[in-house]
Amino acid sequence: MDEPTSVPSAFEARKTKILADLAIPDAEYTDLSPKGSVDEGIRDLIRDINGLPGLVTTSSCAGRISVFLEGRKKQPKASEEQQQQQQQQRQFVPSGGKGAGKWLYVSHDPLEEKATSLHERFSLNPGDGRPLPMDKAGRAPRLVRFHYEPMILHIMAATLHHASPVLSAASSSGFRESGLQSLRCLDGDDDGPSPIVAVRSAGLSLESVIGYCEDADEDEDGKEPVIYSLVTEEYLQMLVAISNERFSINAERKARFRTSLLQLCSPSEPASSKTKGKLRPPGWEDPEKRRERKRAEGLMRKKLLEDQMNANESHHQAEPTEEFPYG
Repeated sequence: MDEPTSVPSAFEARKTKILADLAIPDAEYTDLSPKGSVDEGIRDLIRDINGLPGLVTTSSCAGRISVFLEGRKKQPKASEEQQQQQQQQRQFVPSGGKGAGKWLYVSHDPLEEKATSLHERFSLNPGDGRPLPMDKAGRAPRLVRFHYEPMILHIMAATLHHASPVLSAASSSGFRESGLQSLRCLDGDDDGPSPIVAVRSAGLSLESVIGYCEDADEDEDGKEPVIYSLVTEEYLQMLVAISNERFSINAERKARFRTSLLQLCSPSEPASSKTKGKLRPPGWEDPEKRRERKRAEGLMRKKLLEDQMNANESHHQAEPTEEFPYG
């Protein structure tokens, strides 16, 4: 029977392909993210994880600020009766979904103050703060959303045994919403899907509606939609300040996760250690060694005290007194 730490050959093949893709030069590499490549702020962590046996990263984001314009799915022309039914449904269904949306701004680093206003940076036209009503077809306006999203990392593991330290490190580092993405890996088939751990923390996320889009008329081909702001410049500055603060918290959690994971996956780490999954602060001392040190210090103090008492007793015996002077 294979050891629980053995790595299936199917996983090794998947890992080899993923690492080959990551080795492509930046000028040629592209993925499905808005940036199109691996974030600079997470490359060291990805390199360390991919250097561990039984683990490989499949997708990642170091954390980002984004401004996104919702899309609207194109619907085929319906009959008059269908249009009436759709209009009734829209009264109860909110507008949403990315659809054919558009990224207005994306940054994987804290935003620094610049000469341009945030409205300009986010491609927003100043508005009067009033949302646009529904159009003639009964559709709600397309919304512009400001997001801050902390680090999210998907790690493929060879087995559940290899996934365990990832989950432990994530939980102890502040990424409390982490978990297995699928339970199909429980089937026990070595050639089946490998466990994928999603490392994430929803608690740091921030979202706010900051604008809307005035759609161009369907008969005016090529006309760019006009995007209006629903908030003030000061409100955008507040959102950015909160996001910049959360970038710092995110960086601390990311560093703790890296330290904890490397420690748990270290061959020198005893499997039965009671401190498994917990970070050891500077000056940490093993409980057994601490007991031995305390015992040795106690014995030393006892011996010093006895030596001092013996020395005092000898001194009193040799010293002449007035009652019994020397003849």
